[in-house]
Amino acid sequence: MTTRDQVLSLLRGPVVSRIRFKFPFWAGTVTIAPASFHYVALAIESGRVQLQVTTTFAPGVGGSYSSGTPNTLRVAPLLGRVEEGLLLHECTHAVFDLTKTKVTDNEDEAASYVVNALYFRMTGLRQPRWNVEPHVSAGKVADALLREYQAGKVPVPTLDPTLWRALRLQVMLHPLYISGPAGIVGVLFGQETGHDG
Repeated sequence: MTTRDQVLSLLRGPVVSRIRFKFPFWAGTVTIAPASFHYVALAIESGRVQLQVTTTFAPGVGGSYSSGTPNTLRVAPLLGRVEEGLLLHECTHAVFDLTKTKVTDNEDEAASYVVNALYFRMTGLRQPRWNVEPHVSAGKVADALLREYQAGKVPVPTLDPTLWRALRLQVMLHPLYISGPAGIVGVLFGQETGHDG
């Protein structure tokens, strides 16, 4: 199976079909749900998003998504659950871009960590494999969501506001993001790279 086939299968697969949550932002509420990832799969199939498989990333980076002409999703070969979770992280960035959802870069990054944490938890990837920030804080958000899923009171739970703020703070202060639009500099000055589809 090619990496492209693996990506499409994962985006439409049973684990991703369980990922769902919402969070407030300045214009209302954002919902991440299985349809979000199906939309990315369709964008890959149509050529609206180009898929590049590579092992060349900066230290601490496991993938990337860049908007533009064309939109490009750069991922490592899918050798296991770590790479699959990181792919879903990047696909969450694609969701916001393709749907032109005007979340801040900090919210975009934090939500992407929630998605990969949910995937890691749902597939049983042990925490020692992803035990650094902001993964640790994202794991706490995921744990709270999984309790909500189990309770079954609402079809799409809202992120716990205290845990969400703590995760966003970890993203804001993380060395990978601190001086960019998702970090403290971007948050303080209201920077946003934009989601242009």
